[in-house]
Amino acid sequence: MTRPDPRDDSGTILVLLLGFVAVLLLMVAVVVNVSAVILAKRGVVSAADGAAVSAAQSLDLDAFYAGGLAGGRVPLDAGEAAGRVAAYEAGAQDGQPGLQLRLARIDAGTTVVVQGLRSVELPFGRLLGFEPVRVEAEARARAPVSP
Repeated sequence: MTRPDPRDDSGTILVLLLGFVAVLLLMVAVVVNVSAVILAKRGVVSAADGAAVSAAQSLDLDAFYAGGLAGGRVPLDAGEAAGRVAAYEAGAQDGQPGLQLRLARIDAGTTVVVQGLRSVELPFGRLLGFEPVRVEAEARARAPVSP
């Protein structure tokens, strides 16, 4: 039986190559997961903005007829604003499954605040041991008044 030559390093490049491939695949998985969260955040922000703009157009007719545009502000109807947010949420569900929008409040009777929430399942989340990520956004809108 012959003894292996201690200067023979055949096969070591395979181990090095496997290590580089493992690191590369891990980096790709991380980049894909982070991209999924960023895209989901953009979607929730966009949906919350759209719902806030829609809700900001819900004029409170009784307050308007009683006081007009006092202070140059449009009085809002909370019930109609909540209905508009719900309608916007229903329309946005197709592109963003699990999206939740809610009318958080109406500040000073004129500014609508909408909160958006979505849970994002990461593409490689289970493989890397991550739970779904919760993405949140808040948007404000007020109906403009021109003289």
